[in-house]
Formats: sequence, C-alpha cells, structure tokens
Amino acid sequence: MPAIVDKQKKRRDIVNAAAVVFAQTGYHETTIQHIARQAGIGKGTVYEYFATKEDLFLAVYDAWMTDYEELVARNVEQATDTLAKVEAVRDSTVEFYQQRAGQAPLLLELWAHALRTDNPAFLNRINATRRFLNNLGAELTKELIQQGWFTNVDAQAFALLETGINDGVFLAWVLDGGGFPLDKAYTFRQSLIGYGLLSEQARHMLASRLQSKLERGLD
Repeated sequence: MPAIVDKQKKRRDIVNAAAVVFAQTGYHETTIQHIARQAGIGKGTVYEYFATKEDLFLAVYDAWMTDYEELVARNVEQATDTLAKVEAVRDSTVEFYQQRAGQAPLLLELWAHALRTDNPAFLNRINATRRFLNNLGAELTKELIQQGWFTNVDAQAFALLETGINDGVFLAWVLDGGGFPLDKAYTFRQSLIGYGLLSEQARHMLASRLQSKLERGLD
C-alpha cells in the first residue's frame, strides 16, 4: 500500500531547502536541481508544487513573514500591558532576525528582487507585513498617548517611521557582519525614541531607567 504524502509538509520541506540554497548561492545562481538535491527529492517533485523558481523564492519570503507576524501577534497577545506589548514587538523582531542570522542576506536579496521583478506579488507581500507592523505600531502608540505615557503625536506617522528605523538597524547589523548585539541595538533605539516622546509625568517616572540605558549604549 503506497504511503500517504503529507503535501503541506512536503511543501514546507521544499521551501526550507530552498531557503538554505538561496542563502548560500543567491537567487540567480540557484537552480531547481540544487534545491531538489538539498531537499532529497527529484526535480520533478519540486515542479509539482512550484511552477517557477521565482514562485519558490516568493514562498520562502511568505513563509518567513508569516512566521514573523504570528510570533509578534502571539507575544503581543500574551503581554499584560501596553509597555509590555511594545517590548514584545521588539523582542519578537530580535528573535526572528537572530534565528535567521545565517540567512539574513537573503532578506536583502528578496527586497531587491521585489524592486526589479515585474511580478507584483513580491512587493504586495512586503507591504502586507509593513501594514501589519504599521497598524500595530499606531495602535500601541495611541494606547501610550491615552494612558499618559506619550505626549501627543501622529501615531500613524510615528509607526511608519519606526518601521523604517527597524529595517535600518537590521541592515546595519547585516552589513556589519553581526558585529554588534542586535537586541541591545533595538533596546537603545527604543529608549532613545521613547525618551523623546514621553510626557512630563512619564519622563519623571522613567528618566533614570532610560538614561541608564542610553548611557550604556550597546554595551
């Protein structure tokens, strides 16, 4: 009796194998045969799940971003208050990037490919994650304002800027070869920006703690 194939697992295995190969050799140098060999299957099996190499490239990014969004959402949901939710977003981002440190340059290649290809699915997927982060960031910022932690600020504009700064910290970390601690870089960024937005009452309550973090920098 033939074994029953778990198609979802097989698809995940192919995507995971593709991520390894794409990270090692780059998108353009990678072939379906390379991916099939990494996955321990025939090339034809890969084509049963993905019509083109580009479809598989997109599937890698989609899988990563889905994992990231689910990690953020889960950790935010478990947080007990708004400040803890903010920290949950930060910690989830650091965890996600550190887990994929060896494949981090692949994210940059995926972003670059999204700007070059005629296939709109890449930019659509990237922008879906950015909307998720921007909406969550704006929601948390509004809560911080309402609770008296932050002074009045355009929450949507601030969330948009925060998303861009996060991307910039990640890019600097990749270009530096992971030469500085990513978790401390994100904590420093959060403390620096948060200090500037605190209400007078909140600044009085948190000043010493934040000042200590700012003075330590990335140490």
